[in-house]
Parts: sequence; C-alpha cells; structure tokens
Amino acid sequence: MNERNTPGVGAVLERHRLKALPEAHCYLRFGNKRIDVTRQRLSDLEPMSYFLHEEEIAPNQITLYKIDLHKTFLQHWMAEGRGEGEMTLASTWAIREECIAALSLR
Repeated sequence: MNERNTPGVGAVLERHRLKALPEAHCYLRFGNKRIDVTRQRLSDLEPMSYFLHEEEIAPNQITLYKIDLHKTFLQHWMAEGRGEGEMTLASTWAIREECIAALSLR
C-alpha cells in the first residue's frame, strides 16, 4: 500500500521513511474479474493491478491464516532489504496498524 493506491497512509509511511508497505488484501474473483468491495471508487485511485503474492483462500482463512501469511511475507520483504533500517516484524506490524488506523480517519 502507498498513498496512490490507499489514500490516507502516505503520512504514516513518510514518517517511517517508507515509500510503500506490503498489505494483505482480500477481494472476490468472478471469472477473470477482481471485485473489491472494500475500496472507494475514486477516479484518481490507483487500481490494484500488481500483486507481490496472490493466492486463493477460503472464507474461514481470512482471519488467522491471512494474518500468518501476511507476517511471513513481511519477514521475507524485510530480509530482502525492502524496509528502512533495522525494522523488526513487530515494528513493521505496528506501522501497518498505524496505516490502518489512518484509514479509519478518512
């Protein structure tokens, strides 16, 4: 997520010297079409057309499985040097939570 595709998170990311932060996001697929009922329909909103990882999950996997997958992905992302400085999983997850909180203020 970044300010272009997730308006409202830019200030948080900037404060932590990040351009973007991977976010686990769920959407529905109907045929070849992705249907995202959680995002605003704004003409200037960058579409989610590029995914770092994509997999089909069952509805009961939206909670614990999705969180575990997201944390595992973040650990690999940080290991590849994509984060800023000495980020830990706990600090990165806290930044993610700040971003989510910022979205609720919109």
